[in-house]
Amino acid sequence: MSINKTPKRRATASNAGFTMLETLIIIAILGIFCAIASPSWLMFINNHRLKVSVDRASWAMELAQSNAKRDKTSWQASFKQVGENVEVAIHKSEIFPAKVPASQWKSLEYQIRINENDTTLRKVNENTNKVTQDGTVWRAMFNYQGCPVYNKTDECGLTSILAKGNLTLSHPNLPKGDRCVIISTLIGHTRTSERQSKPNPDNNKNRFCY
Repeated sequence: MSINKTPKRRATASNAGFTMLETLIIIAILGIFCAIASPSWLMFINNHRLKVSVDRASWAMELAQSNAKRDKTSWQASFKQVGENVEVAIHKSEIFPAKVPASQWKSLEYQIRINENDTTLRKVNENTNKVTQDGTVWRAMFNYQGCPVYNKTDECGLTSILAKGNLTLSHPNLPKGDRCVIISTLIGHTRTSERQSKPNPDNNKNRFCY
């Protein structure tokens, strides 16, 4: 007659797990690694947020220009700083920014800010859409032909050079990492750029993003 016997297992060093000292050493190593990697990781994330925000701002201007040519009427991309966020809305110029429904304002990435010292888009009163130095909204306006204009009724050949401009965005933890969207021609060509090491030699306001 056979008898099944279950052999008893003996605890060995291989399956006994980590000792308290070994666990503390591993935690210490992980802590050192995280302390070294965190600043670089945060810089990468913040740079990514800034780049994504500039791409969205550029897309907003291009869409406003496209809508203007499609509808044969003036459209604009409006930008405003709301706390820690920059919000953007794309709408017909006959609709004042304050009248744009809240659902149409979209936030760029968190903590992105408008660099007022380097931005040259027109500042307007959100209740009148009129250009004013104490305005709270920056706009890029395009007429029915897609040209950047100072007034919505301006023709391409008559528009002011002030209709061109740039929107510069920054992040508080990237002091020299500014990026910008630039309306570079009077027919409405836009491009993106980043902060340069030297100010724009053709500008007396010490702009660095050009």
